[in-house]
Amino acid sequence: MSQIKFELSPGSDILRDGMFLELSVSETSPLRQIAEVFYSDVTHEFFLTCYEENIPLEAVEKLISEARISLPPVKQEQST
Repeated sequence: MSQIKFELSPGSDILRDGMFLELSVSETSPLRQIAEVFYSDVTHEFFLTCYEENIPLEAVEKLISEARISLPPVKQEQST
């Protein structure tokens, strides 16, 4: 039995006013998106959406961990 490989892809969404990181099954055509973390620029909150059932916990944990690092805008320190 072969192990399923996943990939993460970032993107922005003008209509929802935010950014996302999607979890997809590697080497599928069209790419099979199975989950997404969305960061809202309006509310400054994260939202998780799963498009399929039975996603391995390790894949969801990696998605959430990477989203926390890569999605929120970097705050610039102001010099005085």
